[in-house]
Amino acid sequence: MKKAYIGVLACLIVLMLAGCTGGIRYEAGSYVGSAQGKNGPIKVEVTFLENKIESVQVVSHKDDLDYATKAVDGMPEIIINKQRLDVDAVSGATLTSRGIIGAVAQCVTDAGADPLKLGYASADKKTDGQEVVITGLEQEQIITGDKIKAMTPVSFDAVAVDASGTQTPTTGIGVRLEDILAQYGASQKNFDAIVLNATDGYAIEIPRDVLAIRDVIIAYEINGAATDLRTVVPDERAMYWVKFLNKIELKGLVTQVETKNLAMMETALLLCTPEDYKYYDAIDQAVPTSQLLEKTGGLKTDTVEVAGMDGWARTETYDLYKNQYIKTTGEDAPMFIGPDLPEGMRMKEVLYNKLGEDLILSVSNAEQKYGTTTINGRTGVAIEKIFQELKIAEAAKYKLIGSDGYEAEISLQDLKSGIFTLSESGVDTVFETPEAASVKGLLFIKPLQ
Repeated sequence: MKKAYIGVLACLIVLMLAGCTGGIRYEAGSYVGSAQGKNGPIKVEVTFLENKIESVQVVSHKDDLDYATKAVDGMPEIIINKQRLDVDAVSGATLTSRGIIGAVAQCVTDAGADPLKLGYASADKKTDGQEVVITGLEQEQIITGDKIKAMTPVSFDAVAVDASGTQTPTTGIGVRLEDILAQYGASQKNFDAIVLNATDGYAIEIPRDVLAIRDVIIAYEINGAATDLRTVVPDERAMYWVKFLNKIELKGLVTQVETKNLAMMETALLLCTPEDYKYYDAIDQAVPTSQLLEKTGGLKTDTVEVAGMDGWARTETYDLYKNQYIKTTGEDAPMFIGPDLPEGMRMKEVLYNKLGEDLILSVSNAEQKYGTTTINGRTGVAIEKIFQELKIAEAAKYKLIGSDGYEAEISLQDLKSGIFTLSESGVDTVFETPEAASVKGLLFIKPLQ
């Protein structure tokens, strides 16, 4: 009886141990695997006992630290605690999380086990069931990955250029958005803009001029490997290459609102209360956009256009914009940024923010972009150049308003003879005409009816 009892007990222990991983057995040892992350391969080292995953360590990755850190720190513990691979990605770091899971799956295979038994689903299988909602047609449509794969494919060879200028050659297979829309009697060229949305909250608007000349490809294979549904726009910056695509919004003709009122960003920022802002390894200063709006009197509009020095612009909802920051010091300033704003939605070296008829101008970046001229010993950007380049509506007379409340009136001709120049007061105006009133700490230029 005693021997029988011991035998039964031993069997129960074995069953309990096996139950930790559903009966999966590993070849004990350490294995190294890799999978694609956000910006490149993620390498992990996994140590197995015969009946469990003992440890998971991220050895190396190329993802941005502010994006990837939560996943690098959290995913290994989640996988070890669950002893499973069908675990949720860490919020805000989906691509890094999936890369870690994929790399661990490779290690599981190398250790002689089947990752599918741990709940692992390959990118190929996930893509089959991935849904993309298309709005803006007569009826809302939902198209799935398996339906997209059943359409006539196109191969592409493109280069992704990120915000830092890094170029990444990319090949792949997908389907043209134009071919998808043709099923519903539509064309991307008939829309003023298309907004691409991702499951991680990233969104980008492709403007009409890009839609008119570029293919938008819904890709399901990148560099020879299956991937989630994502957009690729050859010959355009990677900001339009949206991963984990889940919604395509087709937007009709949007009436462009003429700019009438100018506000000076540098003067307005001096009236705001800056905060410390951690940007990678630096501690910079930043101002909430809500304060900037308050000081510049920006009207509430449906959207805000944020444009950079490089000629690119993003259109954000007013509510999203007002809850972010303008980083005012350090690298890439002024910069539209936010703690929860995905990197691709940030705007480095902001040239202006536009809210309907109101435009908030960065004179420092305008000087760099449009050049400078000197008047009466002061150097700055020509006001006439600003009117020309930014298509400012013209009026016969204007009112100049300083941050101290000082006001002066000036004719269009005299205004265009002057410059915006930087000073301790923010932005000053200097004019060739002696009668024209220069203003220190210029905050607004408004047309007079």
